[in-house]
Amino acid sequence: MARYCFDRFCLDPDRKLLHRGDEPLHLTPRAFRLLEVLVARYPRAVSKQELLDEVWAGAIVEESNLKTVVLEIRQALEERGGSGDAIRTIFGFGYAFAAAVRIDEEPGTVPLVLLRWDDGVARLPEGTHAIGRSAKCAVIIDAPSVSREHAQLTVSRDAIVFMDLGSKNGTFVGESRIQAPVDLLDVCRIRVGDVTIELSRIGKETTTETLD
Repeated sequence: MARYCFDRFCLDPDRKLLHRGDEPLHLTPRAFRLLEVLVARYPRAVSKQELLDEVWAGAIVEESNLKTVVLEIRQALEERGGSGDAIRTIFGFGYAFAAAVRIDEEPGTVPLVLLRWDDGVARLPEGTHAIGRSAKCAVIIDAPSVSREHAQLTVSRDAIVFMDLGSKNGTFVGESRIQAPVDLLDVCRIRVGDVTIELSRIGKETTTETLD
């Protein structure tokens, strides 16, 4: 399922999560459902009756309950540095979501990083990915100098972090052997054992920069 992103927030209906960066934002179940309905219908206005039917499943409730839940969402967004005007009141009708909404594909499915080496290619989505000879690794490199679980790449939209997993023959950024996690450039050269890998963030330039 898609995520809905607005301002600095992301709403994940499938996982029932609303977060700003890595920080979760806590809402009551009804507040979350109301926000989900408004964001999914952006930019159109949603009537009070439709919201009552969606959020309270047809139960008979006062309109004041709806106002209370809208206020909860506005206050929660403001507390995390967002705008309390994200939900617009349409007097005599209902509410509409006013902040610009961007739909993101589900994390973990969209390739963000491309790896190329002599015998292979791998495209990695957001997440933590092991590199090694083991069939359990996300990037399998069948070479004698590569350990079963040799190194690890953690990929996000904002960073790429590379670390050694106690390999026998070493993990390198450029020509420098690393002992601790290292932040990588969007385009660089890394090495596991004797295998050199050209790494680039998908959509960036293809010219390889070497980190020494």
